[in-house]
Formats: sequence, structure tokens, C-alpha cells
Amino acid sequence: MKVTKVYDANIFVNNTSTHGQASEVTPPTLTAVMADYKAMGMAGSLELFNGFDKMETTIKWTYPDSDTQKVFANFRKPIDLMIRSSKAECETGEIVEVPIVMYVKGYSKTHPAGTFKAKEDTELESSLAVNYYRLEIDGDPIVEVDVLNNIYKVGGEDLLAERRQNLGI
Repeated sequence: MKVTKVYDANIFVNNTSTHGQASEVTPPTLTAVMADYKAMGMAGSLELFNGFDKMETTIKWTYPDSDTQKVFANFRKPIDLMIRSSKAECETGEIVEVPIVMYVKGYSKTHPAGTFKAKEDTELESSLAVNYYRLEIDGDPIVEVDVLNNIYKVGGEDLLAERRQNLGI
């Protein structure tokens, strides 16, 4: 039996570590947009892949530094995030750690000031409208979606290469 656990993470904002400034990050969820298809002679209808719904990432900050706040306050400039974590795997009794790396690009959607309470941590939550997402585990590419460039890869296989060629892009 193989046991795997993921603990902790670090967020890099435009290549700058924010270690110790965030309490939680929610990477984008890939949601397929499906197109209905039905035709005469079919016993029913089916749904076919037709792209992706919009993606979003959220970060709960314990309180980010001023430079990070300035990055998220600018709604017109794209932000590059790299989220790094470590996956502990135990199969033979020995624990091995492998890196999990997520690359996220997009535009800030929110810049909250936070909630201030006596004797409690101040938390703020930033959200990012995502147009690029890539996940690698131990250097192995899992998935990559680039909305602007019409790229969708799974396991390194480019699933939209023919479509881009057919469209001349």
C-alpha cells in the first residue's frame, strides 16, 4: 500500500517568496464546458468537451507585506504565482518527499483591507482570475491550460495541437 500526504506550501508572487504570510491557497479548479449533441437516429444525446469554464485562485493571507499588497491592488497588471509544496510518499516504510509545483497566471480580482479584531489574527483573502495553470508532480507534467493561447496538455500530450493547426494559430 502506498500512503501519500501533502503538508504546507509556499507561494511565490512574481518570483518573490511570501513564506509565512499566507495561511491557505486554493488553486484553480478545471471545469470542462460541455456542448450538447443530439441528432436524428441517436437513442439519446451526449455531451462533448468544448473548452473550459473560467478559473480562479484564492489566497488567504495572515497579512501580506506591502509589496505583495501592491501587486494585488493593481487590477490591470498580470500576476505570476508559483505554489510549491511537498508530497510525502511511504510505500516500503521509508518516507520519500517529492515536489508539487503549480504555476498560475492571471489578474487580481480583489484587494481587501482585512478584518481587525482584538487579540485575533487579521486575515485577508485575495482572488485571481486565472488564464494559465500548470501542475507538475516530481517534475512530471500533469496538466497545463493556457486559455489565451488555446493550449490544453495532459501528461505532456498537447490535446489541442490539431485544432490550433486547423485554425492557423
